[in-house]
Amino acid sequence: MRLLPLLLCLSFAMPSCGYRMISPEVGGGRSISVPTTLNTSRWDGIEVGLTAEIRADLQRQLDIRLRSGSVADFTLHTEIEDVGRRARVALLSGGAALGVAELAVKWELRDSKNEVLSGGTVRRNLEFLTDLGENAFGAFDEIFIEISQQIALEVGAELAQLPDA
Repeated sequence: MRLLPLLLCLSFAMPSCGYRMISPEVGGGRSISVPTTLNTSRWDGIEVGLTAEIRADLQRQLDIRLRSGSVADFTLHTEIEDVGRRARVALLSGGAALGVAELAVKWELRDSKNEVLSGGTVRRNLEFLTDLGENAFGAFDEIFIEISQQIALEVGAELAQLPDA
């Protein structure tokens, strides 16, 4: 019985991981333009789903309005740097039992003066089981969600540091 109070005290004394949630007020109702993701890969059309997911996550996580064109307070440029799929486990009969989808997206947040505020690259890999009917396209859909959430969090962290307009 004496162990429980001790454990509770220790849990409060331990340092946290440093992960911080972004306040939903971040963005202050300002506007952002999110042009379609630049895609020079052989995977035609993959940029459409990624762009839609990024736009949706920005609106879900931040107090920000989407606006097209150059009249926005901010512009988020994204580019597919690397995309691919490969087989990790091949079947003796041909094909693959386990595949991997890979995607890397470079992003850059600019203000209305076209000055770079922040940027980076987000990479994700996801395995899929072909025996269960999974495929690379389904894996990419899940990767889009993960990457868009990460980009929205990073954009939110940058906007939280800016003075209110």
